[in-house]
Amino acid sequence: MLLQLTLLATCTPLATAPLSVPVLASESVHDDVADLVRRGKAELLAGKFDAALATFREANDKNGGEVDTEIWVLRARMAKGELDAAFERVIELESEGRGGVGVQYLIGVARYEFGRRLELQGSPQAGGAYQEAAAYLKDVMASEGEQFPDGWFRLAASARWMGDMETASSSIDRALEVSRDGETLGLAAKIRIARGAGLMGAEETRPAGVRAIEQGVRDAREAAKAMGSKKELARQQADVHLQLGVGLLFLEKKDEAAAAYSTAMGWDPTQVDFGQLLGSLADSEGTVAPFVDALEDGAAQFEKRWGKNISSDAGLLWWLGYGQYSLGRYEPAIASFERAVSKFPAYSNAHWYIALSQYFRGKEHDEEAGRAFRRYAEADAGSFAQMVNSSPQNKAYPGRLLFRLWDSQKFVAAADLAEVRLIADRTDPLLWNDVGLMSRDAGDFVRRSKAEDPEKSPAEYYERAWEAYQKALELDRKPQYLNDGAVILHYGLQRSPELAIAMYDEAEKLALEMQAKGEFAEGEEEIVKIALRDARNNRKLLKAALERQKKKDAKKGEDGSRP
Repeated sequence: MLLQLTLLATCTPLATAPLSVPVLASESVHDDVADLVRRGKAELLAGKFDAALATFREANDKNGGEVDTEIWVLRARMAKGELDAAFERVIELESEGRGGVGVQYLIGVARYEFGRRLELQGSPQAGGAYQEAAAYLKDVMASEGEQFPDGWFRLAASARWMGDMETASSSIDRALEVSRDGETLGLAAKIRIARGAGLMGAEETRPAGVRAIEQGVRDAREAAKAMGSKKELARQQADVHLQLGVGLLFLEKKDEAAAAYSTAMGWDPTQVDFGQLLGSLADSEGTVAPFVDALEDGAAQFEKRWGKNISSDAGLLWWLGYGQYSLGRYEPAIASFERAVSKFPAYSNAHWYIALSQYFRGKEHDEEAGRAFRRYAEADAGSFAQMVNSSPQNKAYPGRLLFRLWDSQKFVAAADLAEVRLIADRTDPLLWNDVGLMSRDAGDFVRRSKAEDPEKSPAEYYERAWEAYQKALELDRKPQYLNDGAVILHYGLQRSPELAIAMYDEAEKLALEMQAKGEFAEGEEEIVKIALRDARNNRKLLKAALERQKKKDAKKGEDGSRP
């Protein structure tokens, strides 16, 4: 008994000795995995995607490749741009019924990223992707929002796209608790300004709408500050300043809004809807002077930041020219349009407004106006034709310029412009008649002036006039076309006298028939009267000349000289 007690005593620990409890290996691994996942999430939120992927892979290796850590590896791969490959694995996990809420989270994130990709491509399928993203993430974040902190931003963005402003508003509040970076604050500005605009529609909710927009304006300013001066964030800076401008317009702070829009242009003018802005920035008299001021400021900011040789401001310069043209500031408008089209030749209609600006500057600039019309037609004949035929006023401008040139005796320029007008319409006999008239007078001018190196010889102009009158007669056999065409043969080309006489005869006959019927187009009666008179006189003169020549030839024959 004593021996037994002694043995027991030696096996009993002393009361003062510390109690040591062994730690199971599985618990230690679990803690390590949890720490790694927490660290990976922090790296993910900080935009350190390479580090996050390495951390999550370490966690997954320690965890034996279980789904609850693999989902974070897949999430990091999506962040690194491996969206399609990672998503294929997510779908495998879902089809196997594995992963639970984590897989649902990944599907939501992936569908958001697909939506963003499609939106940037301009695809109408973006809406479907955002709708799926919102549906998945809404359920996930309602139950496990703390586990997936980056899901709040994507839920807010998807819900906003779908017009679910209630979900977007509550989600962006949670997203801002996770991060107040420029992107999140920029999204907050969009959501709050849009929500506020909706609330301002009714008198009872207007105060709440104003408060929401004011908060959105503060978010936009903070977002711009957070982004700093990094040029790689130019598009985002432009976007956030556009939102700022929208918010300030709602708050009726037009001058501040104009400054915000100018700043947006200075970052990236390709993001600006200038047509919409044109109607938003007007002064009390309804002019677009504030619009022009904003664009001038934006253009200066852009050039200072990016230099003169980049072409992204071509659209800005086109709209600046249009605004200046609208205000009657023709010289600066010409300069702006010329810069725009030199940077982006597809803005060919800039030549139209250059032509009109020169036209409105006065007759001394008419030749420059004509050259601008030709540049437009040569750059894009289809667009030129569409512009001319878009309204009666537009159709009239080249014609008015044509006869101003003719009245100023700038016959060569007039002949050139008459040809340009045909590009817009080759079925109008009046236009062919004008080509004939202007070519005839250009030929006469070149012959009289005896220029050393004319663009065309008199004979070339007369031949073109003859072709034009023939075309006019194909389209509409009028006495004035017959007489004028015969004049080209008679006086210009001095050939085919019998044909010229026959044309004078027909001109007389048709003129008499029209006078007998009394059927004339507007302004045509006097023209037909003149054609009748001239046809008779020209025929008489031509026949007399032929008779003189006949007598002269006969006399030479009688004298034995060579006929």
